[in-house]
Amino acid sequence: MLDRLDFLLRMRLRGTPAAVGAAFIGTLVVSLVLFFLFGDSKVSRILFFPSQLPGRIVAEMRFVPRHQTLEANVQEIADNVLLGPTRHDALRLFPRGATVIAVMVSGRTLYLDLTPQILVDDPEVPLKGPQALAALTRSLKLNFPRFAEVVFFIDGQAPIFTEKKKI
Repeated sequence: MLDRLDFLLRMRLRGTPAAVGAAFIGTLVVSLVLFFLFGDSKVSRILFFPSQLPGRIVAEMRFVPRHQTLEANVQEIADNVLLGPTRHDALRLFPRGATVIAVMVSGRTLYLDLTPQILVDDPEVPLKGPQALAALTRSLKLNFPRFAEVVFFIDGQAPIFTEKKKI
């Protein structure tokens, strides 16, 4: 091992001292120090999805990018929930194509505006309306416990869900 280090110290490039080798080692050391100080800027988050077994919810841990603002971090979590699970035993929470339009934080209240696509009836999605929003709320509140309330909007309008009467 010392022979290899000694080789690097005695390395010459066209008659000049081992400046290239020293620069390489210096760059490597600086890179390692920065990596250990700042990490890879990912954070682990827990997301909830419906299970294939009826009436159950399963948790899934993901590493997602850390952002500078709280709103951007919340949008990252909401987008990941809308994308769906990676677990083989979990199902989607919302239909494909649903996205987040806007995120706003005011005090301890989170306002989340979603596209109308979340209302589309999809056979892949076992939870509908308020149950699906409750599962999304659970993911958001677990990862951001500062929120006392999560208010949803669909295309800028407050959703009103009514019970369907069976005939």
